[in-house]
Amino acid sequence: MPKAKIMVVEDEVLVCKDIASRLRQMEYEVVCTVGKGADAISMALEACPDLIMMDIHLRDEIDGIEAAETIHRRMDVPIIFCTAYSNDETLQRAKITAPYGYILKPFDNRELEINIEIALYKHRTERMLLETEGRLNTTISNISEGVIGTDRSGRVAVMNPVAEMLTRTSSAEIRGMSIRQLLELRDFESRGHGIDLKSTVLREGKSLRDVRQHLISRDGSELPVEINAKPIPGDGRQEESIGMVVCLRDISQQLGYETQIRRNAFYDALTSLPNRTLFLDRVGNAIFRSRQRDEDRFAVLFLDLDQFRTVNEGLGHGAGDHLIIEVSRRISYVLGQADTLSRFGGDIFGVLLENRASLQEVMETVEEIKSQFNGSFEINNRIIDVSCCIGIVISHEHYHSPEDMVRDADTAMHRAKAEGKGSHTVFDQDMYTRALRYIEWRDEMQRALEEEKFELQFQPIINAEIGKVSSVEALVRWQSEKYGAVPPTEFIPVAEESGLILALGRWIIENVCQHINHWKKRYGVELKVGVNLSAAQFDQDNLALEIRQILRAAGVPPRMLGVEITESVAMRNIEFSVDTMSQLKELGISISIDDFGTGYSSLAYLKRFPISTLKIDRSFVKEITRDRNDQAIASSIIALAQALDLNVLAEGVETQEQHRYLLGMGCDFIQGYYFSGALDSDGLVPALQSKGLLDLPENVLPIDSTPPRQVG
Repeated sequence: MPKAKIMVVEDEVLVCKDIASRLRQMEYEVVCTVGKGADAISMALEACPDLIMMDIHLRDEIDGIEAAETIHRRMDVPIIFCTAYSNDETLQRAKITAPYGYILKPFDNRELEINIEIALYKHRTERMLLETEGRLNTTISNISEGVIGTDRSGRVAVMNPVAEMLTRTSSAEIRGMSIRQLLELRDFESRGHGIDLKSTVLREGKSLRDVRQHLISRDGSELPVEINAKPIPGDGRQEESIGMVVCLRDISQQLGYETQIRRNAFYDALTSLPNRTLFLDRVGNAIFRSRQRDEDRFAVLFLDLDQFRTVNEGLGHGAGDHLIIEVSRRISYVLGQADTLSRFGGDIFGVLLENRASLQEVMETVEEIKSQFNGSFEINNRIIDVSCCIGIVISHEHYHSPEDMVRDADTAMHRAKAEGKGSHTVFDQDMYTRALRYIEWRDEMQRALEEEKFELQFQPIINAEIGKVSSVEALVRWQSEKYGAVPPTEFIPVAEESGLILALGRWIIENVCQHINHWKKRYGVELKVGVNLSAAQFDQDNLALEIRQILRAAGVPPRMLGVEITESVAMRNIEFSVDTMSQLKELGISISIDDFGTGYSSLAYLKRFPISTLKIDRSFVKEITRDRNDQAIASSIIALAQALDLNVLAEGVETQEQHRYLLGMGCDFIQGYYFSGALDSDGLVPALQSKGLLDLPENVLPIDSTPPRQVG
């Protein structure tokens, strides 16, 4: 393969042949030889040689210099002039065409080859530099950041279009301009003098990475930018930099995103109130201040809306959001500038009351907050009455973390909810003890449920007219290996709060079915069992389906199961309660309203419930033979039940006098220690038979009359 393609332009035929012969000996390809300037132009365009050997003095209208000048305008090819003349005029004319070499005739082969190789190398190098420069210019022109290059003195040498836009300066204006003149910078935080790029980067040789500054453009506008700068190293023989490259990035949009991210991290999207994270931070600061100065006392409130679920489900989530916004507006109205109102999510709000030296001051603010709920709320053109429950924690020296205060405020709030709508409760040591107990018992109860450590006992319900057992009520018991015998009044609330109540409730119904089958198989008797349903159980959409599946799997007829629902649970959501009760009744399950008279029932709604029995609470039975108020209440309940064609069951009957009095009033069923306390499954039937409360079928063998252990 030839080293290069060369075209020879020479009007002396013998000289031309000699040059061509020498070139071929040097392994160059001679693509053509011409003797006229005009032919040299046309043949160069046609043959596209890598190099042209051009005689300056051609016997033609166009000499070699004119031909070279024309060729240069039309194509990029190196030209070496060959001539016997070297006067100054000729050299000056030739110089304008930027030749790549100049050889005087006569010349030897070594001189010719050296000039050719130097010319070819120089041309290749220049083309590579031009290509590199072109790629570099294209890159920096299309890069999204502003790029500025300087020389060793800090004067601007190059600037891309983005930099022109950011600085409001054109490339034509930067000639002789220093980097300090072009970039007027201000500190990002203080707005004082910005960083000195020339001193930092050029003199000290430091690189800058992601330095935020404010750029004052040439037209006076201000722009937040992020700067990256780096010195350009010398060739190794000198320590100083030969310039620097500065990159500018407009961060206006990024700052907006960062602001929004910070807002999302610390503020509620719906109400724009501080969220849990920011609230805890402010409570933590309040704790720190109070420990520095004892007089900086404060309080934390937890607030929960009473009717929010009804609004959210009945009117839609949009109405619920509207209510939350209006509530936050009303509460904010009565708080001071130093106070903080926070939304924790749903209908839960946290309040930090700063500078409250006494409980009295805190309670005054609590009353002001509650007063904001006295007026109705207009939501979607409907008037809604809403109240709230508030848990209160007063700052104390034993509080070291905001999480502890928020935990106790939440505990107090739940106690307030248990006391009824619109209540408020101040956290005390008993609540703290109960909270600890909840944490300890929750895991222990989970294990007890998994290992079936809970037990069922049964208390008889007596038909008052015939004095025989009508049914029994299932009562769950927990004999903990760690805590001993735990009363249901203590562990049932823990089960409800922890969510274990659903699994426990299902376990109770499944085990009740097993006992019903056991009594029938062992003694030939069918004993109907009543089961108490918790609020969480009753709120399940698939409650009736779940109970039907359990009964079917156990082979127990639905008529053998009754369910008891407290008055307060039944009255929470009337339409839902009616629908759920109707499904249960369609299965054949009887329904009783427990603790009747202790809540706030509306008789208009009561008649809609498909129930069979009202249970008179034990609180009205205890003093019924002496207290005229209890007598009046019991009499009213019995009369109401008779009018609605319902049965009445009195619980907590312990004496003969109570029993006789209730019989005289027309009570249908009696439950209490007067007849029997709670019994375990194995001892239930023998005990009832021994007391004459249950008759066994004739084909059943007599049962040992030894009375079983009675628990009560």
